[in-house]
Amino acid sequence: MDSVVIEYRPSAYPVVEAAVLTALEGGASRVILDLDSLDALDTEGVRGLITLLRRARALGGELALSSIKPDVRRTLQVTALDRLFPMVEPEAA
Repeated sequence: MDSVVIEYRPSAYPVVEAAVLTALEGGASRVILDLDSLDALDTEGVRGLITLLRRARALGGELALSSIKPDVRRTLQVTALDRLFPMVEPEAA
């Protein structure tokens, strides 16, 4: 299994976390979190992304982000998360 795409919803973090960990433990080399369902990325969302990145790396997996929304991309740039996470174009996700 190569990549798995999962919709990122901070309000459903436990479900998203379980899906990410299940995908990585199941053999996915990379999980792409689709952020396009978000209008904005708040502190809770940023915190969740960082936690997921740590968990993914601990399992030897890669976590990438995908978003075309300008506000979300701006938050990723301001918080420097666009340097921590590989960014994937939505078409590739």
